[in-house]
Amino acid sequence: MKNDDLRAERDDLDELDHFVPRPAAKRGNNLVLQVAAGVFLGGLALWLVQLAVTMVYGKLMLGTFTFGG
Repeated sequence: MKNDDLRAERDDLDELDHFVPRPAAKRGNNLVLQVAAGVFLGGLALWLVQLAVTMVYGKLMLGTFTFGG
């Protein structure tokens, strides 16, 4: 029992020898562009939120902001 061969015997083992791996893709530049796009879009979103908050704060300080109507 100790020396039993537990590997399944297959008839198609010879076909596995013909496997050719595909060439590795270049990914370095793509990662740089993704990080740059994320930083740019994140900064743009923060700027738009800051602009909206500043506008609302200015309206509140001037007393021209009306609630409900």
